[in-house]
Amino acid sequence: MDLYEYQKRVARRLRERKSVVLQAPTGSGKTLAALWPFFEAWDRNQPSAFPRQCLYVVPMRVLANQFLSETRWLIRERLLLAEVPRVTIQTGEHPHDPYLMGDLAFATLDQVLSSALGVPYSLPISKANVNVGAVLGSYLVFDEFHLFPPQARRATLHLLSLFGRIAPFLLMTATFSRPMLEEVAEFLGAVPELVPEGEVEWIESRGGKWPRRERRFHVRGEVLSADAVLAAHDRRTLAVCNTVDRAMELYRGLVKQGCRPVPVDHPGLEPIYERLRQADTPEEHQGVLEEGVAWLRERMADAPEGTSWVMLLHSRFERPHRQLKEAFLRAECGPREEDSRGWEISRLLVVGTQVVEVGLDVTSQALHTELAPAASVIQRAGRCARYPGERGEVFVYQVPEEDGRPRYVPYEETEVCERTWEALQERDGEILRFTDEQAVVDFAHGEADRRLLREMREDAGRTWMLITDALTLGETGVRPELIRSVDSRTLIVYDAPDGTTEESPFRYEGFSLWHGTLRGAVKGLLKRAEEVGLPWALRCPIPVREEEESRTPMAYRWVDVVSPEDVSSALLFAVHPRLVAYDAAQGFRLGAESDGRYRSPEVRRRRKGEETYTYALESYAEHVAKMRRVFERRFRDRLAWVEAQLARLEGTWHLPPGLLEQATRLVLALHDVGKLQVEWQEWAANYQKRVSGVEPPFLVAHTWSETEEHRRIAREVHPKRPNHAGEGALASARILWEALEGKHHRPLYLAAVTAIARHHSPFLDEASPYRLHPQAEGAVAEALEAVGGADWRAWVQWLLRENRVPNLKKRLLPMPSDEASWKAWVLYFVMVRVLRLSDMLSQE
Repeated sequence: MDLYEYQKRVARRLRERKSVVLQAPTGSGKTLAALWPFFEAWDRNQPSAFPRQCLYVVPMRVLANQFLSETRWLIRERLLLAEVPRVTIQTGEHPHDPYLMGDLAFATLDQVLSSALGVPYSLPISKANVNVGAVLGSYLVFDEFHLFPPQARRATLHLLSLFGRIAPFLLMTATFSRPMLEEVAEFLGAVPELVPEGEVEWIESRGGKWPRRERRFHVRGEVLSADAVLAAHDRRTLAVCNTVDRAMELYRGLVKQGCRPVPVDHPGLEPIYERLRQADTPEEHQGVLEEGVAWLRERMADAPEGTSWVMLLHSRFERPHRQLKEAFLRAECGPREEDSRGWEISRLLVVGTQVVEVGLDVTSQALHTELAPAASVIQRAGRCARYPGERGEVFVYQVPEEDGRPRYVPYEETEVCERTWEALQERDGEILRFTDEQAVVDFAHGEADRRLLREMREDAGRTWMLITDALTLGETGVRPELIRSVDSRTLIVYDAPDGTTEESPFRYEGFSLWHGTLRGAVKGLLKRAEEVGLPWALRCPIPVREEEESRTPMAYRWVDVVSPEDVSSALLFAVHPRLVAYDAAQGFRLGAESDGRYRSPEVRRRRKGEETYTYALESYAEHVAKMRRVFERRFRDRLAWVEAQLARLEGTWHLPPGLLEQATRLVLALHDVGKLQVEWQEWAANYQKRVSGVEPPFLVAHTWSETEEHRRIAREVHPKRPNHAGEGALASARILWEALEGKHHRPLYLAAVTAIARHHSPFLDEASPYRLHPQAEGAVAEALEAVGGADWRAWVQWLLRENRVPNLKKRLLPMPSDEASWKAWVLYFVMVRVLRLSDMLSQE
């Protein structure tokens, strides 16, 4: 495959085990620059030379959807790979890979960063330690880094300063300021890569085959209006507003001026929308979207020649409605092999918000945008004249004023917006190339970026305290400070009852509103409710439980909102159905007149990492042998990269080749030694006799369990099944010490013991007295041989058969405080992931 020169440089740097901070213009192939090194290494199948897994991190789910589709096409149509990597997606909307198991996984920032911190959104707290190792063992791509929330940027940079010792990464965007590019690269010990102007010209003209694309910028002192948009409209126009309310107002103005709405609210599309709600796989979902786009085109084909169609796209649509709009926009304004005469719909205007700023590979002849920070303005402009040979016009408008000053909501960077306006005014009417756009970004963002980086360094101590609390204690409360603060409120349209109900309000799909928007609407909603005689306007649910330890479902008491200050009291609110309107064309409108028939749809629930497994009766050695096969098939190659990196490092982080795999195999063999207790085996024998009538003739690792009746019997059988994880860690500790030469490799030893202790509960630190079965030694010897060969049987002599006063804490990892202890935690997260997933997958 032909690559641009900068793409080749990125690949070469990564092959040299140097991470990269990349800045390249919009539409210049950053995605391929990121993925090519992975595909190249994948095809060479040299696990110790480059990771066998890639996590591609994006700030918005629409980017993940787009990259998933594009990458599958690339693999299918352009790449000749001997073995095809499994490509997956993990977002809140498409939670198809909660364990981050895909060879190439596209995921949102929230999903990956929460996993890296040990507080995953995709898994229950009982599995908090599973996904950290996925991040440590992967090639990491962070795309559109400038769109990460400030706290997420800080957390990502600090984590990369640790994880980047092992995991190669590519951090990229089109709109870094030069201080951000250079200082971030220096902070991370990475190579900065800014595509030079000569290469940009070659890329934009495809090596001289096309005229170079051109975007001319115009600065307008008035606010964005329908008249201004129509005055510059030809065949494809995008208009981007900073808020949903202003986008709606502009859309309605265009309809009033004679533009015809794209018929997304036609009843004939209801079967399509319902199938989108029920689609289980990305492939099924894509097929339904294509049907929906074809339906729209067929319906619109009968319009008179020259009809100007208009469509509204923002965040307050039901998921199927938004998805079809995005698919239609990509189909009509995306890459085309033919010229504009091949467009299905002759004239189209699209009004949107930040949802079109990134993630949609589309183009336009004219782009209108309200003033925003320069990085956002340039990103939006990247949706104009995006492809070779195109020419476009970009119009930048002032925002409405409040109290005599421009109101930049939702942006808080007033100084950056003002400097953006100043820089663009100086270039009014000019064609801006990549270097010109970069100069605007540098002028507008340079000082703010320096300040952000300075504050990041000054606050490093506190940030690392929060990271440590997350990784070692599972403190989910750090998420707002390290990932994303919750400054929005969810609104459902719901008949909130008087008094208390057991029906959960969280079963409904809601709309997200900035807290200031909702606060500002409260008085108007209360007034309108009083005018039409409604008993309430807004209500919020207060959880109540009759008894502290009750197993009954949570109940909710609905409380009226009586003032704007009440918006701070909850994150979810119900609004009376008579006080809102909704349709697929305009979306959710708070305070609009309606007949009150709309209700929020129920969310289609997917279980969150809580799969139900059936178990076959198997001996200890059989279970370990199954896990070894899973490890060798699924995880050995991924572990090879981590091991090779540690072998290449010097000083504290160095680990001799082969030792990490040896430790991992030992952990597999020894993880369930605690089940070889006398009491555990008595329970297993009694249980198995009740469900099958026969006692097993061997020491058991798993009993036969397939039905709810089996699980009921398991709870009834005596003696009660004792805990086993911490007990097994203590019984195996001396074996690990001797086999891993713990005197010389204490971090690895502590990591292995902790992985065994915490292979069910990530924060376990206690164990009970235990006594192993007389036949335990033979079972452990078989297990050691199953993972490492006959020579490993000798280590069974160090098995601790009984412990009446167990002290598990002194055998576990201490809180990280220096290089050696952080190394131990890294090793632990790598091994415990392999252990827990091998254990889980051995039951498939």
